[in-house]
Amino acid sequence: MRVVKAFARQEYEIDRFEVENHKKLKQGNYLIFLNGVFWPITDILCGIQMLVGFYLGARMAVAGTISVGDFLVYSGLVIQLIWPIRNLGRLVAQMSTGFVSLQRVQQIIRQEREPLDDGRHETTDRLQGEVIFDHVYFAYETPASPAEQAQAIATNGNTPLQQSNGHGVSSDSGLHILASLDREYVLQDINLRVSPGRVVGLLGATGSGKTSLVNLLPRFYDYTEGRILVDGVDLRDYKRSYLRSQIGIVQQEPFLFSTTIRNNITYGLGRDVSDEEVEAAARAAAVHDVITSFPKGYETMVGERGVTLSGGQKQRVTIARSLLKDPSILILDDATSSVDTETDAEIRGALRNLMKDRTTFIIAHRVQSVMEADVIVVMDRGKIVQMGTHYELLNQPGIYRRVYDLQARIEAELEQEIADAVHRADAKLETKQNGQGGAAEKV
Repeated sequence: MRVVKAFARQEYEIDRFEVENHKKLKQGNYLIFLNGVFWPITDILCGIQMLVGFYLGARMAVAGTISVGDFLVYSGLVIQLIWPIRNLGRLVAQMSTGFVSLQRVQQIIRQEREPLDDGRHETTDRLQGEVIFDHVYFAYETPASPAEQAQAIATNGNTPLQQSNGHGVSSDSGLHILASLDREYVLQDINLRVSPGRVVGLLGATGSGKTSLVNLLPRFYDYTEGRILVDGVDLRDYKRSYLRSQIGIVQQEPFLFSTTIRNNITYGLGRDVSDEEVEAAARAAAVHDVITSFPKGYETMVGERGVTLSGGQKQRVTIARSLLKDPSILILDDATSSVDTETDAEIRGALRNLMKDRTTFIIAHRVQSVMEADVIVVMDRGKIVQMGTHYELLNQPGIYRRVYDLQARIEAELEQEIADAVHRADAKLETKQNGQGGAAEKV
């Protein structure tokens, strides 16, 4: 709705709705017409058949061809049979409608349910938070594994360099197959060890695989190759329900339910929560003052998807929700993307102490959001291309230093523009005041 209003497309959308609505109206009127014509005609035809049959049977009974008893039996059979046969048409129409509805219901019923309790490792203890990625590959549409790719080239009968086109480039079809399969991987050969309580910053361009990497931890998806260990246990051996109870996530696009702010913060805890706990989480997320400024405070209703709150306010409410959960592993998927620089600093300051006892993954596009992390992982096209602390990465050529220099230059230019604008405004105000003072002296 906001997009329609922003582009002044109300009239266009109204016209489009009227066109579609008119089509539905014509189709509905045509269906009513067919029903209104079909059933009276079938009634008339059935009535005519019965009258003709009764007339001929009566003549045969009068002529002595059949007895009166036979005529009465015939009449009864006609009355008992003709109306059910007539209703077969109605039954066929209802069956066709029912089959369409059945197919739609079956599409939902046949959807595979995500197994939440399929893990073999039984535990109720809190995770320590050690995470190890060991040669992890992942693809949304699972391609052949590296071993299967090698087998595909081997079965082709040649190695990639056995058939050269004269320019040092192989024309072997197996090589093309291998290249196409490689491109399907979202993550390739990820090797990363995270000790408990450490903060890991993930930096990279859009589509580099940062979100896909952290989405493997709560088993939203299962990795294709390699293995992921959490506290020394293979990730697939944990139950999904247990993992997700130990992992807190702040998504890149915050989602709030159409209920009170308090209910949104306490969502998914499964226990009674005191007001003090809710307020503590809200303070840590730098949203308490915003909430208390509303007339109803924490009982303020938010619309569907939180339309009554700004983007930054929604983001901080979801951060408070994750903090109240007190997870062992915290995932911040570009969690400060919808807040200004001042609020970003407030949130990072509040989270600094809360991250001490939990493993934290911070996904960000701004260097300032990850520069205090214990280790920064730079990703490009699904691979880890750089890893180290902020100062280590600044002292080596690569993506991180280029991004840092670019963002620093942009911020410097912006600060200079603001300073120039303030200077011009001050000069203009001073000139105006001097002019007014001169006019007063003349008077």
